[in-house]
Amino acid sequence: MNTAEKKLDLIRWLAELNDSEVLEQLDQIKKRSIVERYQKTLQPMSSEELRESLAESEEDYRNGRIISQEELERRIKEGRIL
Repeated sequence: MNTAEKKLDLIRWLAELNDSEVLEQLDQIKKRSIVERYQKTLQPMSSEELRESLAESEEDYRNGRIISQEELERRIKEGRIL
């Protein structure tokens, strides 16, 4: 079962679920997952990750894969960043 199929299966199951205790447990799992995902974004990069990111950025620049600040702002306003 692939990810999309698992999601649909869980959605069907959840739509029919009436057990408030299980719903509360699922809500706690969701909240914990959101917090953990957010906290991971706050972790500083290692020196190696920073060097890799810089090398990738420099390669993008050399190959013309850049946009102006104005273009970025326009895309954000349109709801599409990339």
